[in-house]
Amino acid sequence: MTLTSVLTKRWPVLLPILGLAALLVLNLQPYGGNVTSFFHLDTLVDENKPVPDGFVILQVPAYDGAHYYQIARSMPMFANPDRWPELRAQPTLSYAYQRFLLPLLAYVLSLGQEPLLPYIFLLINLVSIVLASWVVLRATKKPLYAWAIAFCPSAMVALHFSLAEPLTLLILALFLTRFAARGEKLHWTDVVLLSLLVLSREVNILFVGFLTVYLLFKRNFRDVLWMAIPIAVFVAFHGLIYAVFENMPFLTSADKRTFPFQAVLELLAGKQGYNHLTLTSIPLFLFFVLPGILWSGWLGCTKKDWSFLAIGTFVFLLLMGTMPDYIWGSITSIGRVITPVYPLTLLLAAKHDTPIARFIAFAALFIGLAGGVALALNHHPFVLS
Repeated sequence: MTLTSVLTKRWPVLLPILGLAALLVLNLQPYGGNVTSFFHLDTLVDENKPVPDGFVILQVPAYDGAHYYQIARSMPMFANPDRWPELRAQPTLSYAYQRFLLPLLAYVLSLGQEPLLPYIFLLINLVSIVLASWVVLRATKKPLYAWAIAFCPSAMVALHFSLAEPLTLLILALFLTRFAARGEKLHWTDVVLLSLLVLSREVNILFVGFLTVYLLFKRNFRDVLWMAIPIAVFVAFHGLIYAVFENMPFLTSADKRTFPFQAVLELLAGKQGYNHLTLTSIPLFLFFVLPGILWSGWLGCTKKDWSFLAIGTFVFLLLMGTMPDYIWGSITSIGRVITPVYPLTLLLAAKHDTPIARFIAFAALFIGLAGGVALALNHHPFVLS
């Protein structure tokens, strides 16, 4: 097989890999190729638990990825109840522990070696994005929707800040393609995926809850019983967080809501002012969220598509509309907070593959890629630890 034939056959997979490689270079160039820049550490996080020499310390406030890194470093403390008081003394970490799967996986793959953690975190996110894209491509045979998953806003924001969303995208892509292929029936491996899903981000319990309600309406009582397992995993792990930190951070997460579309209308009206942050959220609403709501609702009303993909797309896009103004204030928040919308919407779009479906996929692809490039070009002053 010649190189040309290999490239011709594999280009739908190779294209997102090349795109991610280019973004990687663009992100790292201002920091001399130092991969620790992806954590967005600041002096406060460094003072709380000093990082090794040579880490990029930004002169701007830290982002969530900085806390995930500290969680991975503190994994032996988390496993030892005698050291929980030390963890309890570290501010804000209980909230970040709700995204436990990423730091746990990084710690395991690094074999507990701290110098490897920055590279493992980056590798996990890159591989997760590529695999999520490949899963969608394998299931749909339509490259546009696979590329849209790879470069959706959730993936691009998470890559830049070393966040947990790529794992969520991969798990959801695996689950949704399997669930659809099996005639919306659960297998024990799907239960494992859902259990991992609730450990990757706390908001994913909404997906599990919605799926449980859907199965109830379908009178699939056998699979409803299966759903008790990921729900129990979620409850047990948050009970563990409470035991360690003596607070329940999920209550803070669950409070992130407002009157439906109030924040969006205020955003469009310019109540917060039009700036480089708010202007990133407006296209997401106008070209992805709003068309997606109208289209998925139309599918149900006129095409009688009451599949999990169609109803899930409609419900989770509506859920985005309940987010408050500080979430809608920038694509770095609203673009990733309800991660399930992307695999749901894009797999539904691939299923129908109509002009409006392709428009929505192009919107997710273009807005995400533009956001990823803009974030990479937004350089911050920094020092090395």
